Amino acid sequence: MNEELLLEILKQYRKQYNHVNEICRITRDLETALQRNDTVSVQLLLGMRGEEMAEADGCRKNIRILSENVQEEDRERMERLLCAEPEVIRMEEGLTRQESSFLNQISDMHQKIKGILKAVVEVDKVLSKKLAGEKSYYVS
Repeated sequence: MNEELLLEILKQYRKQYNHVNEICRITRDLETALQRNDTVSVQLLLGMRGEEMAEADGCRKNIRILSENVQEEDRERMERLLCAEPEVIRMEEGLTRQESSFLNQISDMHQKIKGILKAVVEVDKVLSKKLAGEKSYYVS
């Protein structure tokens, strides 16, 4: 594996984490604005949240591009290890200490992002139903 490549992927995960954190904050602000029936703030916050989502998606695309930027025989291993649990990374043979460290940090970022997004989706379900009613994305 390539340490520079892993470092670049880690940087993209950190950027994505910051954007996802901002999405969470804006979503909470959106919830507050809806409770106050502040339509101007709601519109502004929806726009801001959309911009952050686009930035987070850009980071995700960059991660995919970077992870595809390895030789064919290393690609499957790279994809498997990028989101692996620390125990799996520890047991992986042929990794340098630095590669292991980067992979563990990437795994940690990945888990944090998943947790934040799960919380955002829960709040978003409530907001979407308030805003769109029966036309909500979340109504079956």
